[in-house]
Amino acid sequence: MTSSLRTHIEHAEIALVIRCACALALLLATTTLMNASVFPLFDDIYTFTRDISVTCAAVALLALGFIAYRFPRILTPHAFVGATFVCIGAGAIVLTCGLITKMPPLVIAGACLFSLGRAGATVFAGLSLSKLSIQGATVAICAAFIGQYVCGEALIGLPLAIPYLGYCIYPIIATALSLRLGLPLISLAHTSDAPSDLAVIRPYSFLAPFSALFICLFLFQLAFGFSLRFGEEAGVPQYSFLTIVPPVLVAGYVIISKKRYPADMLVRISALFVIGGFLLAAGNILSHTTWAASLLSAGNVLFSMTAWMALVAIAARNPVGATTVITWGRGVSAFGTLVGAAAGVAANDAIAAQSSLLFIIAGALLMAFAAYVIIGLSSFTFSGIIEGVQPVIESVEIRTPTEIFDERCAAIAHTYNLTPREKEVFAMLARGRNREYIEEELVVSRNTVKAHVKHIYAKLNIHSHQQLIDLIEGDSPHALQ
Repeated sequence: MTSSLRTHIEHAEIALVIRCACALALLLATTTLMNASVFPLFDDIYTFTRDISVTCAAVALLALGFIAYRFPRILTPHAFVGATFVCIGAGAIVLTCGLITKMPPLVIAGACLFSLGRAGATVFAGLSLSKLSIQGATVAICAAFIGQYVCGEALIGLPLAIPYLGYCIYPIIATALSLRLGLPLISLAHTSDAPSDLAVIRPYSFLAPFSALFICLFLFQLAFGFSLRFGEEAGVPQYSFLTIVPPVLVAGYVIISKKRYPADMLVRISALFVIGGFLLAAGNILSHTTWAASLLSAGNVLFSMTAWMALVAIAARNPVGATTVITWGRGVSAFGTLVGAAAGVAANDAIAAQSSLLFIIAGALLMAFAAYVIIGLSSFTFSGIIEGVQPVIESVEIRTPTEIFDERCAAIAHTYNLTPREKEVFAMLARGRNREYIEEELVVSRNTVKAHVKHIYAKLNIHSHQQLIDLIEGDSPHALQ
């Protein structure tokens, strides 16, 4: 751990950062080994096993998210822990027996059980990351995506027993590493009121199931699923060293610049990679499939890091809803990957059957994704979503001044129909930040900040920064009643 990192992370937190980084790295590596080494084994026994197991994991995570949102009392902490370990262990044993005997029922049952256990391990990893400081979580996530290459892709090509063993034991180690930090949050969800009930009186504390964040997760993961199956050879996805470059560059930027994780900027860079990958795929040139898959994968790595940061940051702001946002967010991501993989298989079939169909499939995905980036992301920011989540303070009748201030800002922004980006600028202005600070924080030009301030003033019918502060403090004739 370098001295620059020590200035951002408390000494006592360093060990926790390492634990969380290792846990997430092992889970990411499990996915890599699953796609490259384990899934191809299913094709000779029952080719649809991979689709069934992935669907099982996606449905399980979405179901857990729904239960945590509506009926959290069902999620008994120790039962959840026991089910996670049992599913991983039993799934690994049954799957191994199925692969040895080549019996489809055993392979399907083992793969599904293991997927359920891996889903539980993912929940614990996400919850444990949310217990770190924002700087600690940033370092842990960047390190985990770099560690994924060491623990996963470096094993590809070795004797099959080695990557298969890693696939079986990595989730167990990951769960053990993250259990101590993650379990208290499941206990909190179990003992607290249901988020669906709390959301009635605290609507700014919980994200809706189909909020812009989850739609964004689904669409970007769809692109990743496509890259996994598009151009695969003998059931093995195409891998490139390019996939390790994004986390290394991001980690270097965060450590050297000592700035916050540039979530919104990286989402847009990720979109450029994805659009470039779809362009090459739609170009109908077989030699470009490797580059197309590599660009899509590189874009997915950037977005996956940002998605983990967003989910972890939201969970940290509102621990009562942490289990809900982690389970639902990862479930939506898994479902997006599943849909994208189906499109990738269709594209491969198109290459073999009729080349013009490849252009239609990839072109349609390109148009849909580009339309979303241009239209959907124009008023969406990760930082805005995160800052908009208001903490729920349990067992405290008197609200803190900060909570009252945040709720006041949110109420004014909602009343005057401010856009997500305008809400961010408004919140910074309300805290006395100047335009230079806003320009640097949001990584936008001076003219863009001026335009946002002008629109905010027009909507609030004010003409100065002091009038804006008066409005928030209730001293303005335009103040909310």
